[in-house]
Formats: sequence, C-alpha cells, structure tokens
Amino acid sequence: MNCKANGFSGSAFHKLFWIATDAYNEYVFNKAMQKIEEYNPKAIEYLESCTEVWSRHKFDPTLCCDHNTTNFVESFNSCTKPYRDLPVLKILEAIRQWCMKRIGLGFDKALSMGDMELTEYADKILQTRSDESMFCYAIPCGEDEFEVRDQHVHFPIKLSTRTCGCGKWQHSGLPCKHVLRVIYHQRLQPADFVAPYFKGKAYKLTYVGHMHPMPDPSQWPSRNLPDILPPLVKRGAGRPKKQRKRGPNEARKGKRHATVKCSLCSELGHNKVTCASRKKRAATEASTSATSSQAKKRTKRAA
Repeated sequence: MNCKANGFSGSAFHKLFWIATDAYNEYVFNKAMQKIEEYNPKAIEYLESCTEVWSRHKFDPTLCCDHNTTNFVESFNSCTKPYRDLPVLKILEAIRQWCMKRIGLGFDKALSMGDMELTEYADKILQTRSDESMFCYAIPCGEDEFEVRDQHVHFPIKLSTRTCGCGKWQHSGLPCKHVLRVIYHQRLQPADFVAPYFKGKAYKLTYVGHMHPMPDPSQWPSRNLPDILPPLVKRGAGRPKKQRKRGPNEARKGKRHATVKCSLCSELGHNKVTCASRKKRAATEASTSATSSQAKKRTKRAA
C-alpha cells in the first residue's frame, strides 16, 4: 500500500516486488531489484530508502522465522470482531476469556507432546519439501559438505553449520528440499536438523505461563472510589459501522483488484477481456485481413 501511495503499482511491479520480498538469498533479491529498476528507477530509490526490513534474506537467522506478512495479527483481529460494539471493559473481558480458552487448549496439547516431537506446522512443511526433494541430486564433497543440483542450479550445503546456498534453511529453521535430499542420501533423520523452536520442548515452554481465572465483578473487593461514568456521546445518524476504514488506494471489499489473473497471459491486474495481448492480436488479425482483401481486389482488377 505504501508503494501504491507513492505511485508504484501495476502487475509487473507487484510480481517483481514479491519476488524480492520472498527472496532467501542476496542473488535472487538483486536480480529482482535490477528488473524493478528497469521498470521504474524511482521505485528503487523509494525501496532503498525504507528503513524497515522487508526482504527475507535480511532477516535475523537466529530467530528462525521467515514470515513477512501480518497474517497472524489479522487472524487475531478477525476473532475480536464480534466484540467491537461492547464497552471497553466488556471488550477486554471477552478478549481475555477467548485468549484464556485458546491458551488452555494449547497447554493441554503441549502436555501430550514429547520433547523431540515436531509440531504440526513443521511436520507439514517437511512433508511438502520432502516431495519436492525427489527432483534434486546430491553429490558428496567430503566430511559434511555436499553439492545439490536442482535443475540447472547447484547449491553448496554444510551440515555442521546448518547452511544451504538457497538460504531457506537458515532463515526458516526447517530443512529445505536440497538439505532433505542430502539427509535421505545419508540415511539420517530430518527431525535432527530442525531448529529447536519447532519441537515439543519449545512448544511446552510457550505455554508455561498461563492466564489465571478471574472472579465476577460482583466479587471484587470494594473501594471507596467514585464510579467512572462513560463519556457523553451523541449518536450519529444511520447504522453503526463495523468495517474498518480502508485506505484511498486499498481495494474495496467485494470489488475486483490486482489479484485478478488473466487466463491468456497469466498476468495479474486484468482479465482476458482487457488483455493487451488480446487487443494486439485482434489488431494484427484485422490488419492482415485488410491486406488480404486489398490483394484480392487488385487481383480482380488485373484479371
């Protein structure tokens, strides 16, 4: 949205921006930035001036977190949506009860897990990358170093330092498909090369501090303090709005926006009716038919 507000938009910029954002290594990031510079040099000036860390290859590898969106926060906000019309105290009480219930379920699940057992998230990611590793080929180089060929690209891997040339293992904490190819080649267990954040021991530590139950307000100790009354608010005309106010460049709910994908050229931001390649093809066909009709007329005249 910040890029749109500064005048950088379009399906081409959208695609290149997310390639640079999702890049796990500097090579992929630089290639995407070069293409962005060819598309719009002013966009590079804006992106390089941003102080925020927005590309994965710049994340701290010790955190083992490669999420670059706010989906976690958006999920929490959607859960609190039914309580937004309540007074402040009741909103906080409803959110507290919801969090207490969720933490309680997580605590029960943590007790049933073993210390070395992988979480569902890690197990699902490993299964997906394991299927992708079948198309890679590992070459031992001596000691704990290997070279893995993925199509026409070669990636160096060192098991002792837990590094892979693609950068995905370092930043996510989970073995990438290249590392999994080496692990299966050496008859090792993938769980031994997963960061401890994704194992049962860390999962249990997450739920060590739980929320304590609270009594009803009628059972609270009495204090000789004045009651705090709500502020005088004049009710506005019309039904109260629950939806948040969207930005000027943000797509309205239920409206088509940049995620529309063309079925002809597979580009984002338009459909096959407004596709430029379709219009270009139609113009070419029209000019070809006009040229052929003129040639027929000349032939008839000559005859």
